[in-house]
Amino acid sequence: MKDILSFFAKRYIAGEAREDAVRVAEELNAHGILATIDNLGENVEDEAGAENGVEEYLHLLEEINKAGVNSGVSLKLTHLGLDISPELARDNVERIIKKAHALNNFVRFDMEGSAYTQATIDIFLGLRERYQNIGIAIQTCLRRSERDVALLIQRGASVRLVKGAYKEPPDVAFESKRDVDENYSRLMKELLLRGNRPALATHDERLIDEAMDFTGLHGIPKDSFEFQMLLGIKRKLQKRLVEEGYTVRVYVPYGPEWLAYVLRRFGERKENVWFFIKNIFG
Repeated sequence: MKDILSFFAKRYIAGEAREDAVRVAEELNAHGILATIDNLGENVEDEAGAENGVEEYLHLLEEINKAGVNSGVSLKLTHLGLDISPELARDNVERIIKKAHALNNFVRFDMEGSAYTQATIDIFLGLRERYQNIGIAIQTCLRRSERDVALLIQRGASVRLVKGAYKEPPDVAFESKRDVDENYSRLMKELLLRGNRPALATHDERLIDEAMDFTGLHGIPKDSFEFQMLLGIKRKLQKRLVEEGYTVRVYVPYGPEWLAYVLRRFGERKENVWFFIKNIFG
């Protein structure tokens, strides 16, 4: 089973070592595509595991700087100790942010399941009072996201807009794809009009076309926002968008935790399995 998953994962995971991720980022840069690198890991159970996560990101930032690649980093707060305490996660992520600031780099907070949404936003907004080189992801599947986006726009934060990959209860999240897509469209337009360099993370070509039409109609410059996609997904579309003058950034995951990552994503929602299968040749 692991061998089969490994075969498919090679397209979507850079490798187990940070050198693999930096190499993939270099290859993307050569095609005019930016990167954000994520060291896979989440829900660590002790402070030693959280410290290992911090140290890996500090070394990763140094490797990115040394290689001269155009790549930020993305991270999950449970990888840095959020399940242990919010204070530990805040202190740990601040160490990474400080290092990124010293190296003129950017840190994006990934959003996890809804149980972590408020804590993630609270930690992010607290740190953004002191650091401008950070951004956060918001999931349009969640019913609360309209309020969260309004607050983040008010605070001048950079938002990566995603649909969301976690299975959530109906009182927390929209149940139908149509509702999630409609919420994405609404929040996307708000961010394009009033946000701070929003990142539109989607492979949905209908939404991408809608974003291009909307920005053209409102005279929004192509360099004031980004399209973001996963490694190995819609590669022809990524290339076309770059050729048309849009900024494209690709999420580059790596690390020895890749198998747990893949199995978790497949286990959370059956739609995740179909998404990867149908995009193998995209």
